[in-house]
Parts: sequence; C-alpha cells; structure tokens
Amino acid sequence: MTKPAPAVVRATQILDHLAARPTQPRSMTEIAEAVGVNAASTLAILQALTEAGYLERHPRHKTYSIGPALLIGGHAARARFGIAAAADREVAELAEHFAALATMAMVIGDDVAVISSAGRSATGVGYPVGSRVRLAAPAGIIFMAWAEESLVRRWLENAGATVSDSRWERVSAMLARVRADGFYVARQSMYVDQFYSLASALAVGRREADQRTLDLMVDMMSEPADLAEPCRIGFLGVPVFGDDGEVVAVLGALGPPELMDRAAVSEAAIRLGHSADHIRAVTHG
Repeated sequence: MTKPAPAVVRATQILDHLAARPTQPRSMTEIAEAVGVNAASTLAILQALTEAGYLERHPRHKTYSIGPALLIGGHAARARFGIAAAADREVAELAEHFAALATMAMVIGDDVAVISSAGRSATGVGYPVGSRVRLAAPAGIIFMAWAEESLVRRWLENAGATVSDSRWERVSAMLARVRADGFYVARQSMYVDQFYSLASALAVGRREADQRTLDLMVDMMSEPADLAEPCRIGFLGVPVFGDDGEVVAVLGALGPPELMDRAAVSEAAIRLGHSADHIRAVTHG
C-alpha cells in the first residue's frame, strides 16, 4: 500500500488537534509540539490550511483555531452520516436521564473519537465532540469485544503491553463477558482519569512509570467489576451495531452520581441499549 505523504499526515494531525479544542486557540509552537514536527514545517502547513479557510489566524495573538471551511465540511458530513443527528438526540436524553456525561464514540482511523457529547460526569471530567484517544487497550474495549483476534492482539500491542499467554486468556475471558452481558462497566478509579492523558501519547514517548500505569490498567480491565455492593461507576457502555453485525459506535454514560450495584447497572445498561437500538433503527432501518 502506498505510504501517505508526510505533509498530508501532519495536516490531518493539526486539524484533529484543533478540532478537539474548538474554543482553545493554539500558537504555532504549541501546535508543533503537539504533533511532533519542526516549527518550519508546521508553519508551512498552517499557512496552507489558513489560506484554504480550514483554520483562522488571530492577527494580534498569532494563534490558530478551526476555520469556516470546516463548518461547511461538517454540515456535509452530518448529511452524509445520519448517525450524528440521531446520536445527538439520544445522547442529550441520556445525559439528562443519568445526570451524567453521555457520549457516543466511533473508531476513526487509529483513534476512538467522540462524535456526540452532553452533560458532565460527577468527577467533573468532560469529553467534548472531537476528543480522541488512541485505539489501544484499555480504550475501545466494546469495539474489541466483537473484533477479530488479530485486531485484539494489535490493540493490546498498541498499548505497549506484552501479550503473554496468561494475559491473552484474561483479556479473552473479559471480552467474552462483554459479549454475553451486552455491555461493559468499570468502577470509578483514579487510574481511569489518568489513562486518557497517558494513552494520547505514543508508546515510544511514554515514561517508564507511565507505561507501568498502562500495564496495570490493561490487567485491571480484565477483572470483573465488583458490583455486589453499591459503588460509583466510572463508565458504562453498550455497542451500536450496523447492518453487518459490526460495532459501528459505542454509547456510554460516564460518572453518574448514583451509587449502583449489579441490578442497577443492568437496568442502566438496558436504558442505554434502548437508545442504541433507536440510533440503529433511525440510521440503518
């Protein structure tokens, strides 16, 4: 397969970085550091994107933010992918129902990206539309539960995890539980909040301590959540299936304030499942 042109790859990385922060303009230096490219190359790409209207440059602050051309592209994409409008309605209702942050995410390239978001978690964590995290364990568990074995192994390797026989057995058992239950649930943990900042970095750029944290989370995700007593839930998610039976999106609630036991989690998963079914019915018939 032909390798993509480096400048094109960098341009998409810049657009992704700024689209995930629509109200936070960035300087050229900040953008260069974020995408890991030298200042001269970054400036050339920024100039081209600005001239095309995909970015705007503040004349006084000399910062960059997304431009009006993306508004046109966004409207066209929403018309092309009806799932976005259906997701917005359901996600808003779920955020109100759970008094929590509700999101819907899809796999886009090598990332899990938030395409709809509403509400706020009890911990104050928010993931706006455009937020991305690399598709590497433990991000994307529900997608992997219905994926082929080769994709699951690559998902583990992307996290820098050694895929030993014992780890593979634990992960396989966990994914089987997700398929059987029809949902994935994780208790609130300090590691959950740490993960998203760590996972956004490439494995080669992680400190040894960061990698140990990710290794610990990979092992933690394999253990069934103890829901015998009411506890605080960090994440509860269900799959949205396409016509071919593949998982096209994940609908989730993050940080609901209510303490939940196993029965409450099952009931909440049913509510999420109704929304997932409605999104599928509206967009796939």
